[in-house]
Amino acid sequence: MACSPSSSQLMQRYREDLGKWLQNNPELLLRWLYDHGVLSQAEYFNLLEKQPKLNQVVSLLELVSRDKARSERFLQVLCKVQESYCPELQHWLEENYSGCMNPEFSRNQIQAQPGNTKISKKGPLCWLKFKSKTSKKYQLSEKAVPDGGGIQSTNGRRSQVPQLKVLLQSHKRSLLNRTSKIQGNTDDSSSCCHIEIRYTELFITTDDLSQTLSQHEYFSLANRRARIYEHNRYQKIPIKELLSPLPFESQKPHKILISGIAGIGKSVAMQKVLSEWALGVAFRNYVCVMDFTFRELNLIENNISLISLTQSKHAHLEQVLQQLFNHPEEILIVLDGLDEFRHSLDFTSKSDCIKVDQPAHVKDLVCSLLKGTLLGGASIIVTTRPNIIIPPEVFDRNVIILGFEEQQVAAYCLRFFRSQELSKEVFEYIVKNDNLSGLSFIPLYCFIICTALSEFFRGGSQGSFCDSPPKTITEVYRCYLCTIIQHHMRQESLGGDMENPPKLCSPSVLRAMKDVLWQLGKLAYYTLLSNKILFYESDLQDFGFDANKLPTSFLNKIFISIKDQKEVEMFSFFHMTVQEHLAALYCVMAMSPNPADLVVSLNLWCFGIIPQEMINSELISTTVKMLMGNRWENLQMFTRFFMGLLCCRIEGKLEGLVDGLSRDILQLLAEWFKEKVRYEANQKFLNLLHCLRELQQKIVVEEVAPEIDEVNLFKVTLNPVDCSALFYVLQHSNKKLKTLNLGYTNMGIQGLRRLQPLLHRCEILYLRYNSLNKEAAIMESAVLRSPDCQVKSLLSGVLAK
Repeated sequence: MACSPSSSQLMQRYREDLGKWLQNNPELLLRWLYDHGVLSQAEYFNLLEKQPKLNQVVSLLELVSRDKARSERFLQVLCKVQESYCPELQHWLEENYSGCMNPEFSRNQIQAQPGNTKISKKGPLCWLKFKSKTSKKYQLSEKAVPDGGGIQSTNGRRSQVPQLKVLLQSHKRSLLNRTSKIQGNTDDSSSCCHIEIRYTELFITTDDLSQTLSQHEYFSLANRRARIYEHNRYQKIPIKELLSPLPFESQKPHKILISGIAGIGKSVAMQKVLSEWALGVAFRNYVCVMDFTFRELNLIENNISLISLTQSKHAHLEQVLQQLFNHPEEILIVLDGLDEFRHSLDFTSKSDCIKVDQPAHVKDLVCSLLKGTLLGGASIIVTTRPNIIIPPEVFDRNVIILGFEEQQVAAYCLRFFRSQELSKEVFEYIVKNDNLSGLSFIPLYCFIICTALSEFFRGGSQGSFCDSPPKTITEVYRCYLCTIIQHHMRQESLGGDMENPPKLCSPSVLRAMKDVLWQLGKLAYYTLLSNKILFYESDLQDFGFDANKLPTSFLNKIFISIKDQKEVEMFSFFHMTVQEHLAALYCVMAMSPNPADLVVSLNLWCFGIIPQEMINSELISTTVKMLMGNRWENLQMFTRFFMGLLCCRIEGKLEGLVDGLSRDILQLLAEWFKEKVRYEANQKFLNLLHCLRELQQKIVVEEVAPEIDEVNLFKVTLNPVDCSALFYVLQHSNKKLKTLNLGYTNMGIQGLRRLQPLLHRCEILYLRYNSLNKEAAIMESAVLRSPDCQVKSLLSGVLAK
């Protein structure tokens, strides 16, 4: 009697059929193989990047069939996920692999499938053809093209009829196709990346809804992170456990609010939730997961029922929606972007929906879902930016995304550059630069930083617009914008001979882009003043854009657009800071050489001071009208960008966009800063320090620094970047400080390290209540022993052990 073939032989013999059965959904199998140690991370990532999907299967089979042990583990994992694939595969496993049995499977199911094909017993390579020698993309022979769908079992409490299983499997494939890519903003391979490759774990923890934002949301988050120390017992929640009970909870939550600032990763995290469920590796207790964005919901004008709304987004579920909705406890609904919803939610309204086929206004559908009158028992995740007012009893759990910790920044760099050596070099550069490290905890900022730095660390800095990598926030964003322009030039052939392209962001290039940047900046500025982040086509037309004639290779990297079922399109900037940077660029371009206009504008933006006399400037007069009633705090990042770009104009780096400014204006800036630092305090004083740092003009800061003889930041939360800005300014003065009050700033040991070289110059030094440790005590001791020490009074911030 002949011996049974080994796993390796079995795979070689039936490679044609395995390829046919697996090619529709290889991502699921690849993920399970990676999780079970069959594939290394490098192998997993390399397979995911192969296109089309058939190439992934072919390469996978070639890889694992070489080794008997690997082949055996491959088949073991395949048995675990067999119900995600067609009945033919399940039958083949039952007939040919003794280590796998599927009790739910029967041959009748195969016979019931239309187009059932016989299992081929041809040689391992008879079914493969190459499209070309150069592309090396495999192609199935016509008879090997699959025509059956797969079936995925679930952990639901009830048995599922075949139709429901098939449609749910189709739904999972649809979600995987839609969530597989994280879209970036440049047309290179590192910009648009598979979510399994690029996604990096986020720091998610419980949130206190009572906290309010008193400044720009980025600075509020940076300050909150500054309050987190190792001895703080924050509950870190992995994304897979968002709907699991915490150690001190007895029941799992059903309604979760996830808050986080723009770019922190809320939407990508929800993309990951959908992907993990569709892959069968998380949230397995839910039979079905559905998602909607509030941008999509904004486009619904007429009353609509929940079942019709779901059909419009997930049409493939139409035949089984009622059956699914009959068991709401098995459904998870994801609602992304509540802060972008144009309707207010009224939880006191009596217009509750009860039935899934009951038409209602879309805001009433959302309210009813959250209140539980509609689809009661369903689990719901809502994401939003901070400061959305919602009654606390609506949600069972409130969490906040705090972005990356340092080790996640390192991991992100590795996933971005895919090179240990290169990613380490970039990461070390980021960590050593306080401006960059202070931004990098936000995933989208991290993407922008890596994109900007890639021009230098990948050896592409020759012919670039500066000789060294960016150091300030403005330089990072300017470098990022120039990278987008460079890709635009490659596609649109602007600037002449592309075999020998002009210097990146050279005058000729900027001159070619001047009109677009002017219109784009003007749109960014005036929508920033009106706190508007979403635009319709009519908004673009008001600023000179024709939505049908947008230069796609450039503006598609600036705008994100969505369309509803009626093809109504909405736009937003890629990120709020991109909007703020372009707004600042517009103001620098529009600024007249008149020194008085500059002073009036700075007073407006930095302090909300309205000029007493009429100013003959369209920019200023319009700004005055729009800024009335708005908080100056919302413009803090904008003012820092403005200072950095003003420096570029003074130094002639914006030639092609706008004429340069005389360096005589630096004296005016010095006088303005000197007047303000004498009297301003708290956040306004801190913002002035950051503006000086972005300006990067030594002649100005050397005049301003001696004017500061007292610094009182008591109870102003400081992060390491704030402390670095304080050091940057004060280091330019040898004058002693009468008082340095940093009590209750929560600056921590990282902040104190940055200020250490200044501490001996302070007569009165307050460091109380900053959660400092033994290292701080050593620093304080060294300061007091210094021969140059001028400290007369020290209130130490070291915690007693």
